[in-house]
Amino acid sequence: MRLPPVLGVLGAAAVMLAGCAQTVGGTAVSNPAQGIKPLRADDTEQVLIGPAALHDIVGVKLQVDADQTRPIPGSSAVPACSALDAAGMAAFLGDEWLGLHVMLFTDGDRHDHVVAEAVAIYPEAASAASQFMTGTKNAKACDGQRALSTGGDAAWKFTVPDITADTVRWNKQQIGIPFNWTCHAEARLRNNAIVQAMACQGDDGGQVTVTRMTDQMSASIWELSGR
Repeated sequence: MRLPPVLGVLGAAAVMLAGCAQTVGGTAVSNPAQGIKPLRADDTEQVLIGPAALHDIVGVKLQVDADQTRPIPGSSAVPACSALDAAGMAAFLGDEWLGLHVMLFTDGDRHDHVVAEAVAIYPEAASAASQFMTGTKNAKACDGQRALSTGGDAAWKFTVPDITADTVRWNKQQIGIPFNWTCHAEARLRNNAIVQAMACQGDDGGQVTVTRMTDQMSASIWELSGR
């Protein structure tokens, strides 16, 4: 099987620390009196998920294929889909971040799994929220669109089933090929950071993968935030 052209991508369970939460009806609830500190620029490394942890999530051994500290430039043939083409797109993450890291993993020569992750840290929670709003403002208009990938010749059909103030989920299915190849993706706004994950494979298993990834990255952010 050839490796589908998934861009040159180098891409919410909160952790309640002792004393920072109380239990109400069996559910951990944060203490509003406890302050939440912003993440620092170099906290990206502690939020990203390494190959060993990804192996546990995906179920296969993965290797780093690309690694960069800037967002991915470019725009889709359908402008509304530019921010959703891959994890780490400049159209989603903007240029006001303090720290950013995007990574791409593959399963080597098997070409059955491609996984990407991205984290961008902004000066404060308000600027992260503003950028998340900018990155998702055209997401609904991308739903149902068919477009070529940024900088490539692969054709994709986009579906955007879920958009909220702090989470967006979408998928894109490659069309015009004799086998199924689907990329599921998710982005979340957490404190002064945005995290993203995308998992591409020959079935819908990527949907579970990206949720587990963004759960884990979200938990890391809340722990670093002192929540």
